[in-house]
This record gives sequence, structure tokens and C-alpha cells, in this order.
Amino acid sequence: MLDETGLWRDLTELPETLAATLDARIGFADVAELLGAPGVRRVVASGNGAAYYVCLALWLASLEGREGPEVQAVPSGLLAQGAFAWRRGDVLLTVSSSGEFRDLIEAVDAGAPAPYAAVTSTPGSTIGSRAGACALVSVAHQRAVTHTQAFCGNVVAALAVWAKLTSDPLLASALARLPEQVDEGLRASRPWADELGALDAPNAVAFGSGPAWTAALEAALLLKEVSGIPTEGVETREGATSTMMALRPGDLALSLPTRAGDELLAEAETACAGRGARVVRAPVPATDDARLAAVSTFPASAVLSASIGLAHGLDVDQPAWTDAYYRVARGAP
Repeated sequence: MLDETGLWRDLTELPETLAATLDARIGFADVAELLGAPGVRRVVASGNGAAYYVCLALWLASLEGREGPEVQAVPSGLLAQGAFAWRRGDVLLTVSSSGEFRDLIEAVDAGAPAPYAAVTSTPGSTIGSRAGACALVSVAHQRAVTHTQAFCGNVVAALAVWAKLTSDPLLASALARLPEQVDEGLRASRPWADELGALDAPNAVAFGSGPAWTAALEAALLLKEVSGIPTEGVETREGATSTMMALRPGDLALSLPTRAGDELLAEAETACAGRGARVVRAPVPATDDARLAAVSTFPASAVLSASIGLAHGLDVDQPAWTDAYYRVARGAP
């Protein structure tokens, strides 16, 4: 059944589209130049949902490696509502695959600092066309509503810009090897999900260490939007403490490893299992840099979510919430 879905076909093209984004590097240098311009003190990165998680991935990456300007990730709703105090030296980085997200457009119209930079797959969109610099993400197809190629491409583009801005050769080389590792993750995820079978969890939690906190947030979003399971995504220590408190027998705990021998991850797994949850550790390929966790873990999270959704008779390509989402996100009638 999974083979027949648009979601799976979108996933199978992921290594190719990531490689295309990294090879073309369209606009990466321009965005890096704008974000690193003289006088820039803070990069305010903003988006909604999965795009906001891209901003969090950038912020977490900025805490490691080479030093660059301060990065602050802000949900776009705060910018649209005027609840954010812009400072001298701020530059805005917008993340939107469609380039038409309502909150970001309202933020720009309301007087966000200009020029701003954008990460998008549609440079001719409202956000893309008005940006002072635009990093282009390659998306071959989007057959399913869930963003697969766009989300992962946005993460890769944002981190590639950061590697350029901070002259970080380790991050740049790790990104170059990522498409091959994603392909490995896809091949490992199918038999893993098949072996788990049709999970019937009323609630779930996903957790990962350090930069994999972003991966956990995205995994939780996938489980919600594709499987219909209320899910919380947290950093590993939260998974071992506050998040495990409400778990009950039959709930799902998804563990997202980024490196071997992560004792804190094992501790969180034990804590969740102690509450009766079914703990599953995702098959994630070894990566060169934990900052890439949002993408390296994505195949396992997406395949698991689709498998559960299909087992429950859900439409994993066009979920029931689709129209309601677009009414809010883009003001569609």
C-alpha cells in the first residue's frame, strides 16, 4: 500500500532533490552575504510549522561550530501580530516553501526590516519576489500535502547558507554526503516499519538529543498530520523527565538517535518504557554532523507515520484537515 502513495513517491525522490539543491546552490552566496552584512547583529529566522522547525535547526546549528551572527528562531505568528520588538541590526530570514504563507507576508507588510532574505522553492511567489536575496530549494514533485522534499530541502539550504556565512568546512562536507545517507535511511526504514506492524497508539512522544530536538518536532508533526496521533516532540532530557509523566500503556515513544552510545537517549527510552509506552528506536544512518539530524531522521519518521496512517485507513496524501489548514495558512476560501 505504501508504494502506491504519493507520499512514498515524494520520499523516493528526496536524495535526488537534496543533491540538486546542494549542487545548484542558487542564491546561497547572496543570502549569506545579506545575513553577514556589516552592521547585522541578529538573524531573525521565521516560518510556520515545519518551516519554523527549519529556523530552529538553524538556531541549534548556530550554537555549534564556527561563530556567526546571533540567530533567533521566531514563529511567524508572533511577527504578524506585532508581538516582536525589532532591534537595530536585525535582519529577517523567511522560510516558506510556497512563499505565500499569510503570517510572513503580513510581517513584511507591517514593517519588518528590509531587505530580507528567503529560503523557498518558489522564487516568483509573494515572499520570494520581494526578498533582497533568495536561496532556492529544488522540489521535483509534491504529490502529497505533507512537505517532504521542501522541508528537507529548506533545512539543507539554510544550513548550507550558514556553512558559507561562517566558513565552516566540516558542515559543508557533511551536507555534501547527506543525500547518500538519506538514501540509506530510506532503504532501512521500509523493513523496520514492516517489522513494527500496525501500531495503534492513542498518544505518542518523539525525542532526540541536541540538534535532533528539531528532528523530534518534525517527527511529532508527521505523526499528527499523517497518522492522526496526538504527539509531542521534545529534546531527550525532556523525554526522560516531564514528557514521560503522562504516558500510558500502549502509547508510542519514538527515539531518534544521532550518534552511537548516547546514554541520555537510552535513559529516556527506559523512562518512557517504565510508564508502559512502546519504545521504538528509528533506524538512522550514521552522519558526519548531528546538525543534520532533522534530515537524516526524516525518512524513518515519515515512513512510520505513513505506515500507521494506512493501517488506520487514512488518506496519507490528502488528509481530512487539508482544506482547514489552507484556509488559515493562506487565507484560502
